[in-house]
Amino acid sequence: MEPLMPILLFLLLPLLLVPLALVARRRRGRRAPPLSLLVVAGSGGHTTEILRLLSCLSESYSPRHYIFADSDKMSEAKIRSFEQKRAETFPNSQFTLHRIPRSREVRQSWASSVVTTLYSILYSLPLTYKLKPDLV
Repeated sequence: MEPLMPILLFLLLPLLLVPLALVARRRRGRRAPPLSLLVVAGSGGHTTEILRLLSCLSESYSPRHYIFADSDKMSEAKIRSFEQKRAETFPNSQFTLHRIPRSREVRQSWASSVVTTLYSILYSLPLTYKLKPDLV
């Protein structure tokens, strides 16, 4: 298992660097609101936490692009409910939902998770590039 860890870290590095590079590039020429926001929703209660944080944002953060695992139906329902309530306060609010392959399922072996994680990364990078968010 240990020999695979450096390889896995090397393969996951672009997943961290691409969003940072996009944000750094955007900061050079600061934009005035509205600002496009990319939100990565996780399962296991993390979606509720991120939505609580988003509820404090003004209408300047629009559109909001939500990314979540294709098998995460609960996060999708929570996001839709949150955005419905938000539309009552901010009628011009915009959002999109994007499903990506889950990188690792519960109880999935570490060896097979390398392949599924690579697939998820390869699916996510073009999506991030296409959306070109101001904030991640």
